[in-house]
Amino acid sequence: MKEEGKKKANRFRTVLMTAVIPILLSGILRALGIYIFVSPNKFAPGGTNGIAVLLEFVTEWNSGWFLLMINVPLFFVAFFFLGKREAIISTLSMLLTSGLLIVFDYIHGFPRFDGTTTSEPISYGLMGAVAGGLFLGAALAVMIKSCGTSGGTSILASLVNKKWRFLSVSWLTSAFDACVVIVSFFVYYPLSAPFVSKMMPVLLALVSLFVTSKTCDLILQGFKVAYRFEIVTNQAEEIAKEIMETTHHGVTEMPGIGMYSHSEHKVLVCIIRKRQIAEIQRIIKKYPGTFASFAPTSEVYGKFIK
Repeated sequence: MKEEGKKKANRFRTVLMTAVIPILLSGILRALGIYIFVSPNKFAPGGTNGIAVLLEFVTEWNSGWFLLMINVPLFFVAFFFLGKREAIISTLSMLLTSGLLIVFDYIHGFPRFDGTTTSEPISYGLMGAVAGGLFLGAALAVMIKSCGTSGGTSILASLVNKKWRFLSVSWLTSAFDACVVIVSFFVYYPLSAPFVSKMMPVLLALVSLFVTSKTCDLILQGFKVAYRFEIVTNQAEEIAKEIMETTHHGVTEMPGIGMYSHSEHKVLVCIIRKRQIAEIQRIIKKYPGTFASFAPTSEVYGKFIK
């Protein structure tokens, strides 16, 4: 009985961490980003979110209704052609976003970062694009970590990719986003409006997409960014000892053979923090004939002495 109870608890914990929390977190973050920062500042950040925001501006209906109408058909497409788990999680997250967007309209005094009503709409618009990108990027990262897809237009991109393999999913998703951004050029301002005014929604959308992408990458790659040094030397003992004493990180020694000279060397490998790069470089300079290279590495696992 105890063993069965543990299994049930483990299953519940797994479902909670891999489905329930990601759905809630991504849905809430996306809704806040759209309602507070994106919609009030008149730009469309691409994808189904951008389509819903454009339709909200044209019809004055809440964008949540349009997200609902767009994502329900996409759910059936994803469910039958891509994957059941991915379809369910991404669609539930979108449904939560839709519901929250609708509910926010009924909450009196709910905050909106509206730069269009101020004397500095450009500054406020840029801040709204950056803040909206942060929220949408975080929501995107949560979804990708949970089910490997962001839903929305990425479902269509995956479907097209199944038919034409030479078109990558990322390229197709970017193409769909670009189409939404281009359409925004004609939606927010009349054709007679100055060109600079008509370009504002496009520029804000590009800023938002850039911030979204960078935020998503940062979260997915992890905050534990470190640097991997590879040092080719004939004085491995001395260098390794100095590195360990200075940085308090371990060093791994491997044998190496120079293919040009066919001479034997030692290769030292160590993972360090960014702030310790200069310390390693100072150590290496003391030993003539030593060659070293380093590159960033993300999400360090295992024993990493700080």
